[in-house]
Amino acid sequence: MKHTVDIEHWNRKEHFQFFSKFDDPFFGITVNVDCTATYQQSKEKGVSFFLLSLHKVMNAVNATEPFRYRIEDGTVVCYDVIHVSSTVGRSDGTFGFSFFPYDPSLDTFVTSATREIAFLKETSGLNFNDAARRTDVIHFSSVPWISFTDLKHASSFGINDCVPKISVGKYYTAKGRILLPLSVTVHHALMDGYHVAQFIERLQQSLL
Repeated sequence: MKHTVDIEHWNRKEHFQFFSKFDDPFFGITVNVDCTATYQQSKEKGVSFFLLSLHKVMNAVNATEPFRYRIEDGTVVCYDVIHVSSTVGRSDGTFGFSFFPYDPSLDTFVTSATREIAFLKETSGLNFNDAARRTDVIHFSSVPWISFTDLKHASSFGINDCVPKISVGKYYTAKGRILLPLSVTVHHALMDGYHVAQFIERLQQSLL
């Protein structure tokens, strides 16, 4: 379900109109989040750290309203629930696009995502199906080989893309804490740095 945002009475009306005209309206922020407790929790519960941390990301996404905004036919809509389309790596070095439905229940989310991952690992190609084309998702990717300090996504200016893109890198230890590089790329017509900061704060609190 979704509802239309009343742009005429939106306090970001001018911001929306201004940034909507940009060839590249996306901006990105990269930070390190402390995931020490979540890493320990994954070991204690026998749950994939990738899926446990991704579930916490999705909790924060759905709790931060601007991350549920999308531009459709020139109007702004707000979805009730946002899901995730994540890249899934294969043993041959390629990846495919997945669709993980969001659920507040960790067990339900993990069960569904685990099934999708197993399916994709047995396929080839991008798996660019209807689910991968949905806009009520975030685009998520993991780059577990690199503890990056910045990240730039590929983009096509001919496509009216407004989906947030969130990536994580290789976690590392510093002063006894486990830190995870986190890159957040969003459409400036729909949100500002203030809203990204709200998302990061919510995520960081849930990871502790």
